[in-house]
Amino acid sequence: MATIKHLKRKKGEAYQISYTHPKSKRWVRKTIYCSYKDAVKIKKKLEADIALGTFNITNGRSDYSWCLLIDRYTKHAKRNKSENTNKREKNVTDAFYKFLSGDIPISEITQSTIERYKEYRLNNQIRPATVAIELRILKTIFYMALKWVIVDCNPVVGVKIPNNDFVKVRFLRIDEINILIRVIKDEGEHDFADLVLAYINTGARRSELLYPNFTWDNVDMDGKKIQLLGKGNLKRYVPINESLLLILDSLKKRNQSTPFDFKPDYVTHKIQYYYRKAGIKGANLHSLRKTFGSLLLQNRAADLYTVSRLLGHSSLKTTEKY
Repeated sequence: MATIKHLKRKKGEAYQISYTHPKSKRWVRKTIYCSYKDAVKIKKKLEADIALGTFNITNGRSDYSWCLLIDRYTKHAKRNKSENTNKREKNVTDAFYKFLSGDIPISEITQSTIERYKEYRLNNQIRPATVAIELRILKTIFYMALKWVIVDCNPVVGVKIPNNDFVKVRFLRIDEINILIRVIKDEGEHDFADLVLAYINTGARRSELLYPNFTWDNVDMDGKKIQLLGKGNLKRYVPINESLLLILDSLKKRNQSTPFDFKPDYVTHKIQYYYRKAGIKGANLHSLRKTFGSLLLQNRAADLYTVSRLLGHSSLKTTEKY
């Protein structure tokens, strides 16, 4: 007879299913991450398999391949995650597939496989921070495989995540901001200059100031605040300062259908072009967001907690880098 015990885990809802192994006669405990309803189903299936003599000794789906898992995970992710997140995760699964040299049974992917993948990526000059993100994505995929009872353990658990002891946050100085805006305006792209200043004055991520995430419905001129739609569709409000007020007021008078009518990829490539023209090195679009947070802290215009809320950070640890 199998038993179920609820476990307290930071990683999610977990249950321990214990049973007597039909061959070794030893007491076995397995931890699974799923709902109680699913845990009961797994327990009943386990008991039925033992009673009928069809118990799967490997406690997993040895016939399940990596590609089958990714196909199922991708369908799940498309229903529950943003398009950008899905693109980022696909890049990771593609890189891991290339490392595996094709499709292999999921049972052959062990902790040793993940360790070798980590070393492979680091040896190919992939930044430790990027490898850390890749490992966290793989860990999430295998946690879903646990929930779906495809595997009986997560091979990423126990693998040390690469750590950057020193993370340099590249933000723009006031003189760099002035040079950048002047270079953009000299080329006649005043609307793009407005967008760059809007990023600096709001700390918004790339998509948070662009259509369809940002329209005039997100702007409250009377209340002097804007609403941004961040990661996980979480909403937050950012005050409209004098600089942003002038920009939005000017755009409103031009009767533009949306405040900033630019494509995301265009914005990313265009800012790099203007950085080069302005002689600004080591910066990217995200540097504008970091400039907002860093300037608030440097000028003591807000404390760390307030800056974290304005930036939409899920943890103060992220903000502390500023």
